[in-house]
Amino acid sequence: RKHEQMNYQFLVALLACVIAVAPTVRSYAAAEAVNPPLTDAGIAKAWRTLRAVDCARCHSKDYDGLAAPSIIKYVATQNREMFTRIVLDGNPQRGMPGYSGNPLVVEDIDSIYRYFTGRADGSIAPGSRPIAP
Repeated sequence: RKHEQMNYQFLVALLACVIAVAPTVRSYAAAEAVNPPLTDAGIAKAWRTLRAVDCARCHSKDYDGLAAPSIIKYVATQNREMFTRIVLDGNPQRGMPGYSGNPLVVEDIDSIYRYFTGRADGSIAPGSRPIAP
């Protein structure tokens, strides 16, 4: 009898845990559906590079403009050559530093451009992030 009561208490506790965790799992799954993870290795590396050089401090966490213009809109209206030039050479009179001396940016410029074109055409959601390594 005592053994049955312990099993019952265990099942009740387990059910309570499942009920408590279910909304979190559902909300995580919903967030992932809206912001699917970045699975392309080059795009994921570009995202990490953008975070490392902290473009968000001026362009906002989603790069859609803050103190500096939207990179997303810029990529949508400029060609790849213009994008590369502005990133590597900068625009000092407007406060944009050049990154030609930063090996991370130089090495990842193609993937950085692909990341932003994906953001501009909507194939990459603003909140998408790489899967943790």
